Amino acid sequence: MIINRYLIREMAMPLVTVTAILVFIFMSYNAVRYTADAAAGLLPASTVIYLTLLRSLIAIEVLLPVALYLSVILGMGRLYSDNEMVVLQATGISELWVVRSVLWLSLAVAIVVAGLSLAVRPWAYQQSYLLKAEAEADFNLNKLEAGQFYSAEDSGTVIFVEGINKRQKRLEQVYFFRIKERKVDIINARQAWQPVTDPFAAPELQFLEGTQYQVDLDGTLDLTLKFKELSVLLKPDNEYLERYRSKAAGTLQLVGSSEPDDLAEFQWRLTTPVTTLLLGVLGVPLSRSAPRSGRYSRTIVAALVFALFYGLNVMAKTWVEQGVVGIIPGVWWPHVLLGLLTVVLLLWPLLRSVLRPGIRS
Repeated sequence: MIINRYLIREMAMPLVTVTAILVFIFMSYNAVRYTADAAAGLLPASTVIYLTLLRSLIAIEVLLPVALYLSVILGMGRLYSDNEMVVLQATGISELWVVRSVLWLSLAVAIVVAGLSLAVRPWAYQQSYLLKAEAEADFNLNKLEAGQFYSAEDSGTVIFVEGINKRQKRLEQVYFFRIKERKVDIINARQAWQPVTDPFAAPELQFLEGTQYQVDLDGTLDLTLKFKELSVLLKPDNEYLERYRSKAAGTLQLVGSSEPDDLAEFQWRLTTPVTTLLLGVLGVPLSRSAPRSGRYSRTIVAALVFALFYGLNVMAKTWVEQGVVGIIPGVWWPHVLLGLLTVVLLLWPLLRSVLRPGIRS
């Protein structure tokens, strides 16, 4: 029907714009974050783009429901401010009719979000973990500064230098720490440098005159080594690369798992399309406003409602991960509250008309 298409178009147009703005903001934030790591020598510049794209791909499953929520409020707010909703209601188009149109749009977005959450999210996390581990294993010594700690948390490497000999391109009084394959390497050397090697070979650090302490985390073999020269390959830790992570695990791997992390991750992926549907419908009653009151009059209230819901949602996931709550209620209880709020707001005009005679009496 023409009215349905018109209503969907009024919400779909801001949906594209809001989504583009949110993705741009998120990409800019991540680009600045990874660029800072690249400037410190922790990441190659070429890796920044790929990590930014992967992290943004992960974030879209959250940004799309938010964009839909705001788009419904903005689109419906325009109809209210321009008196178009008054005209539509005068012709017999009820709010229930509007909700049905919003549900069609929300369902389409929810299907996209479900695909992103169930399939794209674990793949993107897996790729970002591998890419960052490989990148952080290769320190760019030319960008290090004296007197600062440089930590690559994902690859388990920390380096500190007291001075830099720029003429010889060597580091002075170097402290090197790395966790690798159930062993901790601690190296204290007078000098270190990065020799020119085959560009396709694993990068390495050359240490001069120092001591290496190797601590076996299993407690079977600890070593102390005095050396004049020592070469250390900076390749990623195989144990780190093969480490199981719930966020990078396939959805089918999470089914039936009783581990709290797996349970929280699996339920989170299932709730994202539900969140999309609920937020889309919630936007309808939150967009109600008086004619000529402005299309943005309810935006602040809508933002506060979403902020509260998102905070509860993250808290629910954390509780499941920490074992505070089990599979029931799991991460679902914020969605139950959001659903109840949506129903109450949709029925509020009817409830108010029923309660008003009692108040007058």
